[in-house]
Formats: sequence, C-alpha cells, structure tokens
Amino acid sequence: MKFIETSPDIPNELIHEVNDGEVVFLCGAGVSRGANLPLFQELTDRVYEKIGESFDNEPAERIAYKRAEYDRVLRSLEKRTLLPGTDSRVREAVAEVLAPPPTPDLSRHVSLLTLSRDKSGRPRLLTTNFDTLFERAARADGVECRSHAAKSLLRPGTPGDHGILHLHGRLGDRVIGLDQSDLILTSADFGDAYLRDGWASQYVEDRMRVNTLVLVGYQAEDSALRLLLETLDADRERFRDLKNIHSRSCD
Repeated sequence: MKFIETSPDIPNELIHEVNDGEVVFLCGAGVSRGANLPLFQELTDRVYEKIGESFDNEPAERIAYKRAEYDRVLRSLEKRTLLPGTDSRVREAVAEVLAPPPTPDLSRHVSLLTLSRDKSGRPRLLTTNFDTLFERAARADGVECRSHAAKSLLRPGTPGDHGILHLHGRLGDRVIGLDQSDLILTSADFGDAYLRDGWASQYVEDRMRVNTLVLVGYQAEDSALRLLLETLDADRERFRDLKNIHSRSCD
C-alpha cells in the first residue's frame, strides 16, 4: 500500500500493527530538521563555533570528522577543553544549539505522536533526540503525556511504559518544566550505554521483544543508528523472538 504515489510501499501488516498500538516509532534528528534543528554534522560544526575551537591542529579530530564519526570528534574536543572543576563546554554548547526555536514547525512531531499511540490510546514514542520538541508538540496539541529519559526509562511492556521516551537523554526545558538528564553524546557515552554498562542495548532488545520498531529520521552515518543496528543484528542471531524493524527517512 502507498499513501501517495512517490512514497514507499507500506506493508499491510505494519498498518494493522500501527492501528493495534503495537508499533513504536524510533525517531532521529531528521524529524527535528524540519523545525530548523541541526543534524549531527552541523551540530558538531556549531559546537566548535560556539566554544571558539578548531580541529585544524588536532589530527585525531580532523580524521574522525572526515569519517563522519562525530561522536568521536566531540569526545576528543570535550576532553581537551574540559577544565578541572568546571562543566563541559561542549555539552553547554549542545544545549544552546538544540534549544527550541521561537516558532518551530512541529507538524511532523504531531503526526508521529498521533501514529504512536498504544493500545490504550496513549502516545508511546521513542527518540534518540535530545530536544524537547515532541513534548512541546504534545502540549500544543492538547495531549497529555509523560517524558522519560535515559536510565529512567521504564522496562518495555511494564505498567507506565508510555509517553515520550528519550533513549539517549533529554535537554532541560524551563518553559514546560523539564529537567536535563545525562546525555549520550560522545563515543565514551555510547561505549558505556551500549557496551560497558549495556543498559541501552538491553533496553533496545527488550523493546524489540514487545514492539515492532519503525525508524524515522536517521541517516546512514548516524552513530545512534549504527549502534542500534549493530545491537539488533547481534541480537537476531541469538534471539528468534525479536519483532520486525522498518526504516523511513525524513527528507
């Protein structure tokens, strides 16, 4: 089935699963691109600009940047600019760059919240974005939903498993009363969440046992997507009960 002539075919099974509240949309930075927030490369560029740094004399950062390994770039940048007893200038810059614009276009966010309802009609949407545009879209649309982030996410399938779920953490938003959580931003953060501690990979595995995933708004070079797909690929070899995963870009 196609909703418009130029759209990809949408499996009938997936449509039924969405209608039955069994699908979780996993949303990346491409969703917020329509609201004038940057993708990872532009975010990295603007962080350098904000803190007045360059990778011209930093070979490791320059090579990682050319390889589109922006999580590694930001790890190196953070290490060399972090002074003892001070907050990370990199993370402060990220918060500034990803602050909600004055009048953002939230139409994509509203549509995805509408599609993401669970069996009880409550939004249940998973995102790797740090921004709070989904929360703002829900409020603007008159929809009540919780916001959870990082290690505070409830286990998939348990009571309370609904709302806007920030897998990689969430920025604070004083306008709607949300505190900032820890962020999975750099390669060190990813290593801890997916490998050393492993709570993020365990969460994804548990989610795949409960719901079909639809990935929206990712690019092939996204660190988040790379780690997610590697996790899912490894898990499929070990566990045959994992549900399907579908992908859709946001152009």
